[in-house]
Amino acid sequence: MNTHSAPTLLLLAGLGALASACNPFGDMGGDGEAWLEVSTWSPNLVGINDGLYIQLPEAGALARVTDDGKYGLVDLAGATPIRMVGTPDSEQVLVFARWPTCEDPSEDIVLVEDCPEDKLGYGAELAIVADGKRSGAASIPAHMNALAFSPDGQTAVAYLDYDIGLDIEISGIVDLTEVVFVPLDGGDPVAVSIGFSPNNILFSADSAKAVVMSRSKVVVVDLATFSVLVEYPLTLDADQEVDPQDAVLSPDGSTALVSIQGSSLLYKLDLESYSIDIEDLDAAPADLAVSASTDETLIVYSGLAQIDRLEHDRYELAEPVELDDPATAILLNDQAAVVYNDRGGSYDVYKLDLETNALTEYRVANPIQAMRLSPGGLYAVATLIPENTYSGGLDEYQDRNWGLAVMNLSGDEAVSLVLQSEPVGLALVEGDSTTYALLLLDGLDKLLKVDLARPSQPVEIDLPAPPTGIGALPDGRFWVTHQSGLGLVSFLDPATDEPVSAGGFALAGLMDDAELPRRSNEEK
Repeated sequence: MNTHSAPTLLLLAGLGALASACNPFGDMGGDGEAWLEVSTWSPNLVGINDGLYIQLPEAGALARVTDDGKYGLVDLAGATPIRMVGTPDSEQVLVFARWPTCEDPSEDIVLVEDCPEDKLGYGAELAIVADGKRSGAASIPAHMNALAFSPDGQTAVAYLDYDIGLDIEISGIVDLTEVVFVPLDGGDPVAVSIGFSPNNILFSADSAKAVVMSRSKVVVVDLATFSVLVEYPLTLDADQEVDPQDAVLSPDGSTALVSIQGSSLLYKLDLESYSIDIEDLDAAPADLAVSASTDETLIVYSGLAQIDRLEHDRYELAEPVELDDPATAILLNDQAAVVYNDRGGSYDVYKLDLETNALTEYRVANPIQAMRLSPGGLYAVATLIPENTYSGGLDEYQDRNWGLAVMNLSGDEAVSLVLQSEPVGLALVEGDSTTYALLLLDGLDKLLKVDLARPSQPVEIDLPAPPTGIGALPDGRFWVTHQSGLGLVSFLDPATDEPVSAGGFALAGLMDDAELPRRSNEEK
């Protein structure tokens, strides 16, 4: 992998002017840079131990950027990266990649455009990348775009996640019933037929079994042999479609609980005796969550104001915990469940003490967009969306703006803050004695470091350009992406508050010709 130092600011400015002059859409003013950003690099990057991996769509390439300001292209053997996923140990990046092939053997065909249209095809693979190099690849169908990992990190399962996108690439025949098991120790991938549209995969804690949900069926696969151990039909009527919504495993891995879209039925699948039972709940569940500390599953409902606790020792429902308003999502720490509504219409957040069953209610100012817990579980932090109806005065000012809510779960109060603009990134970090939220706002070239114990007094950290996103590195630092057509990211250590930036990487490979990398659909 060739490495380059980051260009000087003068060179960056000159190239920006050149790019604007070459823009085929004419004079776009400030939007010219935005056009470059969309076409030259993707902000959906992956950070692992050896750096940040960034897709360059215009160049059809993959770059690695390190915190010393250097970057280089990863040789993917002529393939173009489509999507990336980091492995759980942060040692590798798995890259869904595609490459053009030509079945015409003529030596005159050098560029992709030279290949006759009826001879042009595409191959697909899952490339394994580490330390800036492609160490191997597994052949997978082109339509697959997502991965799930076993707890021991030794097996990846490739499948189609239609929430990511349905831009399905058809080459010959596409089998929408398959998943592909990929041994990450270098073994051959194995395709297993599961059922139509398999897209929810769980693993036993010992990494011995995978539980794969599909339409009207749940399949258990042995991860040692990749053979199907048992199939659980969710309906015996071939004309009936039953789509699993959520699924969880008991802490000991002996039982899977599966909820069904639009149904109050909860399926209990015994993974040891291979039997199935059905519990009829009071309503269709909105979310399920398993507490390992109390060995139970918690259930909330979008149309029912209660929390159900399903005890695993007897698989019986305890007395429901009544709420003022329905909740649609659950977050858990070791001692408590935090439930809230992220589908609008409710301002209530509840903390349920899992030992005493005591319920604490918090009130936030605006509807919740998303919520997360701090790493130690002491705080809940939510982004709040503007409201369409206003109540007047200061309430109206708060209603019509984005917000941030902070709840100290050791108390009973929520602090709702008004934000200057829409949040574009939020990360939570925990030090020895202080927990922070790192907040990015649209159009603001500063990072706000919020002490969650005193959230009204944020520290402003200057950034080199307006940010577009934030993410965590394995070593506890963070990366920030910026609005820049030439490529710009910053590395931030929360202990020092001094970002280090690297830029210019989006230019790598931009002017290379589109040569035909492989003559046929072959491994390289």
